Amino acid sequence: MDKSTHQIRCEQWTTIINNCLASGMTRKAWCKENRISEKSFYYWQRILRNEAYIEQKQMKPAIQASEPSVAFVELKPTVTASGISDSFRPDVIIRKQDISLEISNSASPELLKQLGGFFHAQ
Repeated sequence: MDKSTHQIRCEQWTTIINNCLASGMTRKAWCKENRISEKSFYYWQRILRNEAYIEQKQMKPAIQASEPSVAFVELKPTVTASGISDSFRPDVIIRKQDISLEISNSASPELLKQLGGFFHAQ
């Protein structure tokens, strides 16, 4: 099979496979209803997956990061005469050496994950 014929068949089978997947039916039932050989369906599905895998492996990432980037944000606490903000009531207080961290239940999972890494690195 020459390259252009293969490309045309790949496009046709991509459409067929996408229609099957979008139907919500089982592959077997869809193939039977549309008079498509199951053997051919699975053969072309395998061919298309392999070609997509090879193509994906050959692609180079647009940016190659050698090290993860780190960003710091300065936090300015609101301090009252007593030393603690009247509006903030922490649900958890973590102390390690000379650092004290007060966290509310509304803290995001991402923030907690980042803070966990900070305390493990100390």
